[in-house]
Amino acid sequence: GFKRGAYTEWADLTRYEVEHHTNVAGENLTVPIGKALAGEPDTDVLLHDGDVLTIRQLAGWNDVGATIIVKGEVLHPGTYGIREGERLSSILARSGGFQRDAYPYGTIFERAQVRAMEESNRTVLIREVQDEGVTLKAVPDTNPEDKSVKEASLMQWQRVMEKLENTPPSGRLVIHISKDIKKWAGSPADIEMRAGDVLYVPKRPNLVMVDGAVYNPTAVTFKPGKDAGWYLRQAGGPTNMANKKAIFVIRADGSVAGGPGGLFTGGVGNAQLQAGDMVVVPEKSFAGTTKWKNTMQVAQVLQAVAFSVSLARTF
Repeated sequence: GFKRGAYTEWADLTRYEVEHHTNVAGENLTVPIGKALAGEPDTDVLLHDGDVLTIRQLAGWNDVGATIIVKGEVLHPGTYGIREGERLSSILARSGGFQRDAYPYGTIFERAQVRAMEESNRTVLIREVQDEGVTLKAVPDTNPEDKSVKEASLMQWQRVMEKLENTPPSGRLVIHISKDIKKWAGSPADIEMRAGDVLYVPKRPNLVMVDGAVYNPTAVTFKPGKDAGWYLRQAGGPTNMANKKAIFVIRADGSVAGGPGGLFTGGVGNAQLQAGDMVVVPEKSFAGTTKWKNTMQVAQVLQAVAFSVSLARTF
């Protein structure tokens, strides 16, 4: 008999014939298997040796039983079944919409496929950092000054390596939504849900985090209209080991922003911040190749993004 998800109206038949005893030719036919099973005359196709009859699966069957999880500041958090093609706005409506204290801008949307991609990229990055460690260890240290720099570089490399190895991928997919669901429903922001998606809506945080190479990494009370430079000053400013041109901001929605010229170009101090944003001051490398400096920058971004997600889950 048929499996539950079988499409029983039409089937696909592939038939092979040997032509002139030298060539095998194939043809594809669509067979009205539903009518044949109902006993309608002239629909029951005779199968030959070598034929392949494929009973196709119903469209959307893979989504049957698929669920997603909604957490945080919605009226009815919980696990919800999804139908094929269902979108984010529908799930939020079914969960009762946002609570009064909800902060949609900071919503964390996690997807298994994104997590798998991040894990693959992290594995490659760890391998690159390991290779750079071999290069750093091979640097000559013939005098006390060189030896001191080498030791500091290796300690820095070890810290980066340990943080990378202990930074699991978040699987966060950046989304851009607001409290007015009708305003973005049906737009590109209204993404299609997939099995296993997790949605976490935090409360509105009243802070901006400043992290990295500053004198006092801390949370600073959010003040509307203040820029990244102001928040940096509240945290004591960058240390001597700060890579000032590489300072960046992780927005509460998960996006990463640099200065006007892009990431690692400087000028981020004038960026206006929102509640839940994070200013990150990377550490500059003691020594090493240009590749190591670039790899270290990428590693610090990855670590900061993961930290911002874990922090946002506490809001």
